[in-house]
Amino acid sequence: MKKILLSLLLMTSVGVFSQNLSTGVVVFNSNLSAQIYINGTTNQTTLTLEGPLNAWFAVGFGGSNMSSGADVFRTDGTTITDAISTMQDLPTADTQQDWTLVSNIVSASKRTITATRANNTGDSNDFIFTTSLGTIPMIWAHGSSTTYGYHGGNRGALTVGLSLGVSEVERLDFDMYPNPAVEELTIQLLSGSNNVSVEFYNAIGSLALTKKVSQGDNRINVEGLSSGVYFVKVHTDDRVGTKKFIKK
Repeated sequence: MKKILLSLLLMTSVGVFSQNLSTGVVVFNSNLSAQIYINGTTNQTTLTLEGPLNAWFAVGFGGSNMSSGADVFRTDGTTITDAISTMQDLPTADTQQDWTLVSNIVSASKRTITATRANNTGDSNDFIFTTSLGTIPMIWAHGSSTTYGYHGGNRGALTVGLSLGVSEVERLDFDMYPNPAVEELTIQLLSGSNNVSVEFYNAIGSLALTKKVSQGDNRINVEGLSSGVYFVKVHTDDRVGTKKFIKK
């Protein structure tokens, strides 16, 4: 009986600590929204932030105002910075940069930035994203240009709730090779993936190339792309995935 109870406790513990949580889409104002996905299996947090096209924007975790020492993620549209909110209008860059840029995509008047980092980086300046149901205190702000500065009235604070996350299910898994490439890139799709579009975005989020692919026609000529880093977005009718690609 004791062994059975112990096994049940272990199974319950694994279920609790490996669950995935999400905030869902949090709308701060008409210009800025975010979604946080906390993966308890990979111990990675994914932040998807949609903001104005030609202005800096930022969110912070674990603080109530811009000078509360919150853990801040900010972008000027080209680069991302892991920062600490110690001043009213200009957070200080953290000595340990823990976020990794996954994609930077422009659509209409919006820019969507996706980045990942460890749930717990071990950096005392970083907020710890736990896999326990609860809430996250957040601050947000955006400017009127890409130069960091005073945000004016474009800022706020709120507390967001976490629920069991399902957004990972909607992500499309794919491989691509060779990477880097000079002439041709092959997109390897999962069996059954149909009606697939591939888009190449440059480092500032502008669409540089688009192509339809299928299981039998999955090679893309990339000779016309300038050398540099691109974000390759592959999507079907209901799933989407993004990876970095280097054109030599």
